[in-house]
Amino acid sequence: MSESCDEYYTVYWERRRRARKQHKCCACDEPIAPGHVYMYISYVFDHEAGTYKRCLRCQTIHEHLRTLGGGDMWPAERLDCGEDYEPHWDRPPPAEIAALAFLTADEIQGLPIASRPKPVYP
Repeated sequence: MSESCDEYYTVYWERRRRARKQHKCCACDEPIAPGHVYMYISYVFDHEAGTYKRCLRCQTIHEHLRTLGGGDMWPAERLDCGEDYEPHWDRPPPAEIAALAFLTADEIQGLPIASRPKPVYP
């Protein structure tokens, strides 16, 4: 779920965007429909730039995992590390995180996110 932080991003920005066309979430591969809000992540790491698009469900999970890492761990951007929550963190996920798996696309749009994007420096 999270990886040890040996190196850090040179640049890491998250921006809230509203889709004008259909996109696909980099983490769950679910479509992000036109009109839906998603997070656009741009970064520079090891002199290479890249971007990700995450639906709000996956963004919420990513933000939750960041808090667990305490600055020493950073979640895989695609949430594709192959780890299960309970064996990795020695406890079951909180109910609100576990419930995310069952949300519909419209319910995902109701998830709270920051009203103003701000930079995050892992």
